[in-house]
Amino acid sequence: MILVRLLPLILATLLFAAHVMRFNGIYWALAVMALLVTLFISRSWILNLWQVLIGLALIEWLRTAIILVKMRLVLDLPYVRLILIMAAVILFNGFVIYWLNHKKLRQFYKEPDQT
Repeated sequence: MILVRLLPLILATLLFAAHVMRFNGIYWALAVMALLVTLFISRSWILNLWQVLIGLALIEWLRTAIILVKMRLVLDLPYVRLILIMAAVILFNGFVIYWLNHKKLRQFYKEPDQT
């Protein structure tokens, strides 16, 4: 059941890996996907780490959106659809950051008792 709750995070990571592969190559994309292994570590800091990572990805999506819209404006190409798609991706990443605060996820990743 925890895997279902992690699906938005996994999807956001795979989407970002595809973005990284397009601009930086397959090895960097594999490195991004390899970070998913950390989801098997049941510690409370894992969700905080992923919130930071998705936040950094969100910043990269914003940067990319601005660059691509500027490029399309200079080339006098249509840009509205690009803005809508990038806005959806950025909002989805924001949702994932919020989703990682879900009570069930926090319970699963809480620190084990050390008594």
